[in-house]
Amino acid sequence: MSLLKNAQASPSRVYAIYSLILQMPDKRIEMDLLKRLLAPQAFASKDRNETDFIGATIPEVITLGLIHQESAGILSISDQVPSELLLSDSVDVALPNAIREKIMSQANDENNNNEDLVKVIAWYMSQNPYKAPGNWASVEESLLKQLNTKLDCSSDARYGQFEDWVMYLGFASRIQKYLLPDPSHVIRYYLPTLFRDKRTHNIDTIIKRLAEICPVFERGRYREWLTQQFGVENLREGQLSQVTSFAFMRLHDEKLIRLEKKSDADVYLFTENQETYRYSEITWCAQEANH
Repeated sequence: MSLLKNAQASPSRVYAIYSLILQMPDKRIEMDLLKRLLAPQAFASKDRNETDFIGATIPEVITLGLIHQESAGILSISDQVPSELLLSDSVDVALPNAIREKIMSQANDENNNNEDLVKVIAWYMSQNPYKAPGNWASVEESLLKQLNTKLDCSSDARYGQFEDWVMYLGFASRIQKYLLPDPSHVIRYYLPTLFRDKRTHNIDTIIKRLAEICPVFERGRYREWLTQQFGVENLREGQLSQVTSFAFMRLHDEKLIRLEKKSDADVYLFTENQETYRYSEITWCAQEANH
């Protein structure tokens, strides 16, 4: 299945399964024991058997490459996980980053069970953050109106999965009961990679790098797929989407980056609500402080 289609595979269950195995001797545990520890029978009910939910989530954790199923029903931590995921005190932060990179890496495209989720995230990133659909009814209506299809976000249950994962992976937040596209957390995380060689770049370089790392941003292959398949979001050259503009402007306000316009450089258009701003360079201020 996939994280979108498997209604039991919530971020909290994926985290619980991985974290428990990590704490075991040799980072290995019998599957039945894991189920009993995470879902004691005392808490089971006729209507809700959490043990079954944990069991249904385990294959998704295996597919993500986080754990490995050995013979005789033994689960162990994969030897392919990033080093940060081998430290219990860093799992909270490292796990969503590792999952995001796994499901969006081009190296995993041929065997990517979670491409359905990534495509819906890419579509959501193309919305206007000030008017974005923020619940199942409005998302369903917007998908049909814009694409004439619901992609694989075809039910209330799948929307619930989308909402949980798009927030967990850092692409959205919630205001009261409504979802809001906001990838500022993701861009903040990738700042050291985006500015790996120097602290100031023209915006075109940063947007290209961001699209390569995280292809749900404009110029990334999933956003290009949306345009090719459905003819939506035909951004002009040198124009950022409203969601990406919103995120960079937020980081500018937080003084993590500095947006500037240089007279001799190509300008990008940033749109925030009804206002348009022109910038050509981005400086990573954390790097600047170290010089």
